[in-house]
This record gives sequence, structure tokens and C-alpha cells, in this order.
Amino acid sequence: MEQLVKDISKHSQEGEFTLLIGKLQSSSELICDQDVATLDTVLGTLEPDKHSLGYLAILTGKLSKPAAQLNWGVLMEQMRSFTQGFTRDQVTQNPISFCNLFHQLTDVMCKRKQTIEGVVILRTAIRRYQTCPACLTAIHSDLLQVCLMAKCLKPALPFLEQEYSELLTDGGQFDARYVLLFYYYGGMVYACLHKYLRALLFLTVCLTTPTVAISAIMVAAYKKFVLVSLLKFGKVITLPKYCSHIVDRMMKPLCGSYNELAKTYAGRKVGPVHELIAKYSEVFQNDGNLGLVHRLRETVYRHAMQRLTQTFMTLSLADVSSRINLSSAQEAELYIRNMVQ
Repeated sequence: MEQLVKDISKHSQEGEFTLLIGKLQSSSELICDQDVATLDTVLGTLEPDKHSLGYLAILTGKLSKPAAQLNWGVLMEQMRSFTQGFTRDQVTQNPISFCNLFHQLTDVMCKRKQTIEGVVILRTAIRRYQTCPACLTAIHSDLLQVCLMAKCLKPALPFLEQEYSELLTDGGQFDARYVLLFYYYGGMVYACLHKYLRALLFLTVCLTTPTVAISAIMVAAYKKFVLVSLLKFGKVITLPKYCSHIVDRMMKPLCGSYNELAKTYAGRKVGPVHELIAKYSEVFQNDGNLGLVHRLRETVYRHAMQRLTQTFMTLSLADVSSRINLSSAQEAELYIRNMVQ
């Protein structure tokens, strides 16, 4: 390791980044074989701004260690030092390793359920790594994921409200998975905030992004698209024509319970909707959609009331409560007041 540290210092100082990357890649096994204390000692001798590529390689090796071996406070401080100090001209020489570091960090934080510290780290990393605010990177989706896990959504909004016109590629390539994840998680953020039109827009982009094959991300996005459509419009809205055949042929067969829920919900009958939700509750739970489904339990009353107003000129509160299975006229009045507000 002593020789590797000397090589990092020498090649970084002389700007021989291609040569340094080759040495770091050939030394990856050596780095991973070191214990955490040794890696911490090496990190202590390096400076994130002067030795960005070396610091990146050592941090990557450290993150590959079992979580039980890591001092979380020390790791977070090292990540903050790197994120605030790295030199962009260096890390863009090895963009795949740079992005993979933050993918690893996100994975570790989510497994530990300690994501709140990652919000600032990832936000800073994106801003310092981008060429401009309109540039989408492979780590945007990591920020959205930790914001969702931490239930801290506000920091994600500036990145979701930004219009993107450029992809920051890795040597001319960009993994479409990170585009899909960005729009999928973006749809989830807006759904959590009850901004259903924005959620549908993001989920639609996820569903219509050109890919070689249908992915699990797109299937998950379609399930949420169905639920959010029902919440906003009481029916599943139509997707653009150029992707509708893909949905019909490949996605719908994988989402039987959601298709059945949409069909039942269109009838505006409270009882059948509640029965179907109970029937497939385990499916919705496993898909991480139980929260949206529980909202549907309440929204079906509102949509049922709207249907009644289209059928009858006048209707008493008692009639409303009996027709949509509410417990009393007072409960019907409460729903109507909330709808007006």
C-alpha cells in the first residue's frame, strides 16, 4: 500500500491520470484486501482535491467491506470531505467509478436505513459533478432514492423541477436504467406530495423511455401509473400511442391485480373496491403500493359522490350515505365538505 500511495501522489501531481487509473484498477484487489484501519490511514494521508482519483479508489474499497466493520460516523465524514473537495477534472477521467461510489453508498445507507445524511452528500456531489444544471447524471436517481427513504422530499424538488437537455455520459455511454430510475422515483416523490399530475408525467416518461427490453422498473412504474391515474381521474388514462402496444402486450399481463382494481374502480361501487383491495392487500404490500391503495379506499367515496351528482338533481345526505356505504349522513356531510375545500 505504501508504494500505491506514492504512485497516487506522483501521478496526481504530474497530471498522469490515465496511468494512475490503470494502476488503481490493477490494485483494486490489493485495496479490498486491506482492513478498514489501514484504509483509513491511507485516506488520512491523501487530500480529496489533490488526489481525487486515489481517494475515490480507497473509499470504494472501504465501502465494499461488511457494514459491521465500518464506523458510520468516520465513513460519513470521509464521504463529505471527498464530495466537498474532489477536483472535477480528475473524477471525470473515471466517471464510472465515480458514479459507482455513490451507487454503493446509497445501497449501504438504504440497507442501514440511515439515509438522511446522504441527502446533502448526494446533492453536493451532483452539483459539483454536473457540467450545468440542465445536465442529468447517473447519480440523480440516488438522491431521489435517499430522499424517499429518509422521508425528506423537499431537497429533491429543485432537481425534479429542472428541465434536462443533456446526459452526462460515461465515455459516450449512459445506462438507461438510471434515466428510468430518475423518472420512476420522481413519480414517487410527487405521488407522496399528492401532486398527481406531475407524478403521472414522470411515470409516463419512465414508461415511454426507449429501451431494449421491458424492465422491472417499468413494470413497477406502470403499477404506480394505474394507481395514481385512479386517484386523480377515477380511471386509467391513456398512454401515448407509440407505447400503448408495449403496455398491452407486455406490461398488463404482469399486473393482473392492478388491472382488476382499475376495472372495478371504474364502477364507482365502494363495496367491490374495498373487497378487491382486501383480496390483493399482500400483493400491494409486497409492491410497496399499500399507501397509494389506502388513499384509493378514501378517494372512491369522492368519485362515487361525483357520479351521484351527475345522476340526480337533488339527493339528501342520508341517501348519499346509503348509496355509497357510509356509516351516517354526518359522515357523508364530512366528505362533501372536504371535497369543497
